Amino acid sequence: MSTDTLIGQVNLKARLQDSLKAGSPLQHAFLFVGDAGMGKRSFALKFAQTIFCQNNKFSIIKNSNSGISDTVKSSNLINVNLRNRVSPPACNQCDSCRYFLAGTHPDFKLIDRGDERIIKVDRIRREVVADIQTRPQIGNHKIYLINMDDLNEQGQNALLKSLEEPPEYAVFLLTTTLQDNLLPTILSRVAIFNFQRYKDIEIKTILQQKELNADLDFIVQYASGNPGNALQIALDEDFKKIRQETNDLFFKLPTTNRTELLSYGIDYFKDNKEYADLIFDLWQGLIRDLLVLLRDQNSDQLKQPDMRTHI
Repeated sequence: MSTDTLIGQVNLKARLQDSLKAGSPLQHAFLFVGDAGMGKRSFALKFAQTIFCQNNKFSIIKNSNSGISDTVKSSNLINVNLRNRVSPPACNQCDSCRYFLAGTHPDFKLIDRGDERIIKVDRIRREVVADIQTRPQIGNHKIYLINMDDLNEQGQNALLKSLEEPPEYAVFLLTTTLQDNLLPTILSRVAIFNFQRYKDIEIKTILQQKELNADLDFIVQYASGNPGNALQIALDEDFKKIRQETNDLFFKLPTTNRTELLSYGIDYFKDNKEYADLIFDLWQGLIRDLLVLLRDQNSDQLKQPDMRTHI
C-alpha cells in the first residue's frame, strides 16, 4: 500500500498491504473505525489510489474464458509466485493516479452528507445502487468511499444489497466513528480496521510535516493520541490565549490577595464558560506536574513541559 506520506497505524497498514497481495482476491468492503481526527479518510483515499494505480498488478478480475485476470496476463507474471508478491506504492504518474489526485477519477465516488443533515436514501439508490451496475471506465475497479456516520438505518438498508451482492469490480471503503450504530448485517459483510491512538513521536511528525513546529511537547500531551486534536490545538488561537491566561492565573495563586483573586477568577470563568473544561484540565495538569517535579526534578513526563521553570 502507498502509505509513504501517512504516519502511524503500523498494524493497520500491514493488514491493508496484505490485502493487496497479487493472486489474492481483493476484499470488496473495508470498514475504517476510529474517532474523528484519526485519519480514516486519509488512509481510505491513499488505499483507493493504490487500488486504482495502473502500475500495481495485484488485481484479480477473472477473465471468463481463461480464469486468469487480464491484469495478470498483461503483466507477464504468470510464472511468478503471485501470492507472495506485495503491491508497490501508487506511482502518482499513471493516468489513474493523475485523475485520482486531481479529483476527477471517473470510477471513484466520494459520498458524504455535504450540507445536508444525513445522506438521503435517494442518493444511495442513485449514486451507489444504480451506479454500481455500470462497469469501470478505467482499469478494473469502481470504489465507493462512504462516511457511514452520515447514514441512518434506512440509508444503511438501501446500501445493504450492494454490499451483499457486489459486482466483482466494486470496492467499498466505509468509515465510522460509531461502529455500534451500524446494522449487524452491514458489519457481517466488511473487513474491520480499527485505528489505534498515535504515539507522541508520530503526532509530532504529522505536525512537523505541516510546518507546525511550536509547542510540540505541550500539544501532544493534550492531543490524546489523536492527530486531528493536535492540529486543532496547534491552529486554534483561542486555545493558545486561554492556555496563557489560565496559566497566568494559576501562577498568581501564591502571591495575590485572595479576595482580589476570587473576584477576578469568577469574572474570568463567566467570560470563558465555554472553555471551563479546558481551564480545569490545564490546572489539573499543572498540579500534576508540580507533584511530579517534587518527586523528580528531571522528569520528562510533564503535561506542560514548557512550564517547568515556572512551576
